Amino acid sequence: MGLEESTSMLGDDVRRFADLCNELAFRMWTSITGKGSISARSLVLSPFAVTSLLAMVFLGARGPTSGQMNDVLRLDEMVTFNPHQVLQNVTDSVLNAKNYGVATAAFVRQLYSDKGKGKILDFYKERAQQYYDGHIEEVGFNVIGDILRRRTNLLIKRQTLGRVPEYLRGSSLSLRPPLAAFSANIFQTDCQHASTEGRDGEMYFVVRPSTRQRRLVPVPAAVWRSNFLAGYEPGLDATAVCLGADSVVGTPFILPGQQGQVAPGDGLARLEQRLIETSYRRGGWSRLLRSLLVRPGLELQIPRFSHRSVLNVTGALRRMGLKDLFDAGRADLKGLNGLSNDLHLSDMVQINTFSTCGEETIGARHHTETYPISPQRVGRKEHRLFGDDSQYLSDDYSHLPLALRPRQARIPTDNPRLRFDRPFLYVVRHNPTGMILHMGRFNPRLLP
Repeated sequence: MGLEESTSMLGDDVRRFADLCNELAFRMWTSITGKGSISARSLVLSPFAVTSLLAMVFLGARGPTSGQMNDVLRLDEMVTFNPHQVLQNVTDSVLNAKNYGVATAAFVRQLYSDKGKGKILDFYKERAQQYYDGHIEEVGFNVIGDILRRRTNLLIKRQTLGRVPEYLRGSSLSLRPPLAAFSANIFQTDCQHASTEGRDGEMYFVVRPSTRQRRLVPVPAAVWRSNFLAGYEPGLDATAVCLGADSVVGTPFILPGQQGQVAPGDGLARLEQRLIETSYRRGGWSRLLRSLLVRPGLELQIPRFSHRSVLNVTGALRRMGLKDLFDAGRADLKGLNGLSNDLHLSDMVQINTFSTCGEETIGARHHTETYPISPQRVGRKEHRLFGDDSQYLSDDYSHLPLALRPRQARIPTDNPRLRFDRPFLYVVRHNPTGMILHMGRFNPRLLP
């Protein structure tokens, strides 16, 4: 059963809810990343954070607004269990400081209301706090940026037990009145069981400046010799691995095609399209998980990187059918403040951070990108370590004299090594339920 075996003890009703959440996650990814420059950029999205924050707002929705939200979230269809309790349990288990393979994790949910619209009901605040640890506050939106930064830093520091003391350093975020939802989400893997010594700590990433040319650019990396699953799913034409399969949270990485074979055209875009289109109608996601098995003797090399994305998901949620919620004339959120048609959701924004090897100092030995403003940054120490090997234009070095080959092609390895040296997707999965927590794309901007 591969990685799917992690949900074998799950009840049918909760499994159905998890499947609905994952289907929503793939729809969300398509709606957010389907157009413009974002369709090819490195970024990370937390569909779980969006869904749980919407569920928190749903507690105060009434009338047609509640019905429209339920058409998307399906919360009221879960009659044998409390879906809010399930979302709370997932959050609590991810934030457990003892999770194997997890360096840092955080889900911070906040809702800010214009204080000119009156006070948010204590009953609503208590329920939001109970299920989502949600912070609800009435503010003046002329100073929302400063309040948001200070409050988020405090909540993140508390959740991470001080490991992230100042998450929004110098941030200039702004939200619109009368009601804005904001979430800050962190997931950093732990590489204590990986090697970054010598050539294990470097890899040459394939960059295509044109269709007929390939460049190899050095990036920081880490090597696993055990504690991972791997597989190939021919229907998706995708190679996948998973770190943390035995933990509460696993991290599958998905590469288009097979190692050593060039995927036709834009392999990553084709993989995304196939994955989204077949995930539930044809079981593509399930087949990919079942292909992940222990492969004795195989080594895995993955870039060390950190992604940070600032995403306003308001437009994407409108396109997914949540129109009344964001409409001043139609929204009914009187469960929040007791006043009919007085509030509508004006903004939903999230900041997400995903890092591999997050126990290290991010930036010194990581490839770092931020969306939407994205200066590519690899630590100075890494540049001195690698030098410039971007002149090599082929994956096959056997025709080159030994002295001209990159180091990773020069030194034989005892075991076969699977390298994620082309653009790929990654997912953070809650293994007991199978819920997708984060989704991301590693498509680095390595050339000027």
